[in-house]
Amino acid sequence: MCGRFVSFRKAEELVQYFPIDETACDVIASYNIAPLQEIPVITQRDGRNILDRFHWGLVPAWAKDKSIGNSLINARSETLSTKPSFKTAFRRRRCLIPADGFYEWKTVTETGKKQPYFFTLPNENPFAFAGLWEIWTGNDEPAHQSCTIITTEASESVELIHHRMPVILKPDYYGAWLDAKLQDVTEIQKILQNGVVAILSCRPVSQQVNSARNNVPGNIEGILFMLS
Repeated sequence: MCGRFVSFRKAEELVQYFPIDETACDVIASYNIAPLQEIPVITQRDGRNILDRFHWGLVPAWAKDKSIGNSLINARSETLSTKPSFKTAFRRRRCLIPADGFYEWKTVTETGKKQPYFFTLPNENPFAFAGLWEIWTGNDEPAHQSCTIITTEASESVELIHHRMPVILKPDYYGAWLDAKLQDVTEIQKILQNGVVAILSCRPVSQQVNSARNNVPGNIEGILFMLS
């Protein structure tokens, strides 16, 4: 799964790495993003790629209320085309979620304590999670923009720490993933088979990341001594 991540680039930096035609929001740096918070998301609407802020936790258009988003922060790649919560968005509403890294925790067998690790690209450039998005307009409430991060089985770079990982797309596949005209499930699945980054680097970090209230650049700095 992916339950915490980092995104600290400004909008003017993001446009250098991602296919963004329009910026519709301010981008706020965060070193400890938690579910249900607002996060930067790139969607394609009316043929334009727009950077905006969405709530992390998907609320399908048919939901009775927004609480369902609490349990839909991640979407398993293996069931995207069949699960009711995701299958329509998988065909029609895919997004990129800019990030600089994500956290995972490994349980120390001897003590049962959990050591946090920070994962990023080996060159530490920003990257994009593959995601899905929705706009919910129920109960006469204001429109609620939401998204989910797609996950897959862990690559060799991650599997010693956790058995799942977020889907990180290769830049060559950004355009196809965002393309709202691409609705063939077989072709979309090929992106998730061929366009995913597998090689990541990681380092142990301080337990201060365990609390989402701790949101400082020092969160991603490596530490010399891990839990034992």
